[in-house]
Amino acid sequence: MALITCTGARAQNQVTSDLSLSITILYFDQSSPQLRPNVKTMLDTIAQQLVMKPNLIATVTGYTDDIGKRKLNRVLAERRAKAVEQYLKQQGASANQIKASWEGSDKKASADDPKAVKTISRRVVVQLSPR
Repeated sequence: MALITCTGARAQNQVTSDLSLSITILYFDQSSPQLRPNVKTMLDTIAQQLVMKPNLIATVTGYTDDIGKRKLNRVLAERRAKAVEQYLKQQGASANQIKASWEGSDKKASADDPKAVKTISRRVVVQLSPR
């Protein structure tokens, strides 16, 4: 039996065995890999979970919108994912608990408004799961 709750950009799936799975979506400014202050606050919480539960793995995936050249967007997605990975390590998470990858604009976020799609596509998704 699982309990799923959603709050803002954070969804959690708690399984009765006390292992929790969570997905956190972190948003970025256009053409920027810089972490926003509110993103750092969320990452502090994630890093704390990783430190307290060494059996957790963080899968970090970077994305971009489709403005500009595909190759440059992949580089930007990589820089975003690596910025998150580096921040988590700086906060005490072990390097072997973090798996970073990037998709660029290949996997779009969905929304009704095309402008909103671009905004929500500028993201990194962090998924915590047990090893």
